[in-house]
Amino acid sequence: MSTSRIQIAAQYLGMIVIMAAISVTGYPRSAEAAPAAVAASASLKVTVSLSPAVAKQAAPDDVVFIFARAAQGPRMPLAIVRKQVKDLPATVVLDDTQAMSPGMNLSSVPEVIVVARVSKSGEARAQAGDLEGTSAPVKAGTKAVAVSIANVLAVQKTPVAPHVFR
Repeated sequence: MSTSRIQIAAQYLGMIVIMAAISVTGYPRSAEAAPAAVAASASLKVTVSLSPAVAKQAAPDDVVFIFARAAQGPRMPLAIVRKQVKDLPATVVLDDTQAMSPGMNLSSVPEVIVVARVSKSGEARAQAGDLEGTSAPVKAGTKAVAVSIANVLAVQKTPVAPHVFR
């Protein structure tokens, strides 16, 4: 087969893969379908405040991560918003458009826990000294929840794995 035929075959194969992905994921094919898809997605209005008891430990420019994760299962955020301490108190809407991975969104689980974390390092991963607040489990269909950031995270001890090879 000549190089040009291989290139044409690769292009057709690429188009077939894209069309298959669109049909499997249910991606809206037209502008008219998009509003219906967004209307069917889950959303949760979250009001976040900083407790006066820990407020002195937060700088105005510290990053605040507000996210929802499944109450049962993987701890990966299903939807996440980034703010700063100076924006608090704040109300945000978490929804399926803020998902970090396809298929892992608010609509995919029956219950979530909402977490608001002031990150002293600016990283999303929890670290000792970060300030955090969590909600109780929230059932699908709940429209609003309030979270107060009132706890200081303690030092997390990482278990040391024994050396297998010596």
